[in-house]
Amino acid sequence: MAFMPGGPSKLTWRQLATTTFTEYYDNTKGIWSMEASYPPTLTSLRGQEIYITGYVLPVDTKGEIYALSAYPFSSCFFCGGAGPESVMGLEFKETPGRLATDAVKTYIGTLVLVQKPSNGFYFTLINVRPYTP
Repeated sequence: MAFMPGGPSKLTWRQLATTTFTEYYDNTKGIWSMEASYPPTLTSLRGQEIYITGYVLPVDTKGEIYALSAYPFSSCFFCGGAGPESVMGLEFKETPGRLATDAVKTYIGTLVLVQKPSNGFYFTLINVRPYTP
């Protein structure tokens, strides 16, 4: 993990892959779901500004909700069977307009970790904006 004094930390997909997931039965939804267990290296970054590079994926048909993936659309968590550690929700500081699917981008934002997301992501960046070192 790269760390620059006073600057954001670099986060990699390999680091996110150290998260483990345990299945549990969600009585409120009546389905099996997964709970994340984050390693200390990730929990230490919770609430911190980080940057990460990945493939841009639209999550809705309007192009208003986006995710960042370790893999392109054809191999991503939603379509290709990759795990939940390979995708991160993006909540932009300012609406970015339509972004190209599979564009490789680097973004910076504040890392949010959710062990049992109801309809969201285990990893989310908030206040997202493009990152240029």
